[in-house]
Amino acid sequence: MQIGLVGMPNSGKTTLFELLTGSKLASGSGNNGEAHLGSAIVPDNRIGFLSSLYKPRKITYARINFKDIPGVRMDDSKNRASRLLDEVRSADALVQVVRAFNSEVANQVAGNPDPYSELVNYGADLILADIDILEKRIARIENTKKPRKEDSEQIALLEKLLHTLESEKLINSLGLTTREKELLAGQSFLSEKPLFIVINIDESQLRAGSYPDKKKIAEYTAQKGLPLIEVCAQAEYEISTLAPDEQLEFMQDLGLKESGLGKLARMAYKRLSMISFFTVGDDEVKAWTLSKGAIARQAAGRIHTDIERGFIRAEVFHYDRLEEMGSASGVREAGHFRLEGKEYTVTDGDIISFRFNV
Repeated sequence: MQIGLVGMPNSGKTTLFELLTGSKLASGSGNNGEAHLGSAIVPDNRIGFLSSLYKPRKITYARINFKDIPGVRMDDSKNRASRLLDEVRSADALVQVVRAFNSEVANQVAGNPDPYSELVNYGADLILADIDILEKRIARIENTKKPRKEDSEQIALLEKLLHTLESEKLINSLGLTTREKELLAGQSFLSEKPLFIVINIDESQLRAGSYPDKKKIAEYTAQKGLPLIEVCAQAEYEISTLAPDEQLEFMQDLGLKESGLGKLARMAYKRLSMISFFTVGDDEVKAWTLSKGAIARQAAGRIHTDIERGFIRAEVFHYDRLEEMGSASGVREAGHFRLEGKEYTVTDGDIISFRFNV
């Protein structure tokens, strides 16, 4: 899973990317036309409890991959704009970073912040790009000299998508059937991807709890079904460079109960239907990311293909029961320890030990 950070130039995408991934890019590299890759840990308080209980030699959080994709500028060449669009298409989900913050440098380059217009215009750009692709694909199928049996079904679906976009709705709002997804296999539409909105605010806006167009943005995102969070990326980035005890003090001073990374990770997990399961022991406590609804055999494959191939059974108990009982032996004595087969549906917070033979 790779999440692309997108938006207009000077929206603070690169600052947010550095905050999320702990990367330190060279000055000006956010405007060099290249996408940057990095990964971020998924904050999870459960890891802290498990680590205190098992005292492992190694602690591993789940991670989310991010890609910082430069914004397209008015003076960009057609080739550069097309290349950046391909970077957007290759992402599994998109986070649009919208500038609401005031900055002397950004104001001089891009003018005063206009977050509502920035939000709406970028969504319109996604729709227009998809309309262009759809019209070309419909024309290509209609003009083919050797029609296939499923071509009429394909055209009907593409025209359905086209009508949706022309109604200013995103493809991801449709709820496509399994058959429709099969027909679209290998075809990538920008407005089909899960989209999150991050409003990048400044410290004064954070303290005031307000920024330009806040109400209009809330109404627009609610109408479109777009998850929305507010992040003060610059302030959080500066805080992240401090010692841990100082970080907490400054977070409290700004009234921040949760970091931007925590908000974004939680939002992504919910929107993308992701869960975490854990493996524990004195060697390592580790969180693993899995799609909601996945079965035990698939969870085993996340660890190693040999474990999936030689799966015998899964020994399972839940984090909540462990926290309640205080020890694995307590969980077992209370009857909450279970043996599950390969078709068992894994739930968020499961602690699993796999038995296998290869």
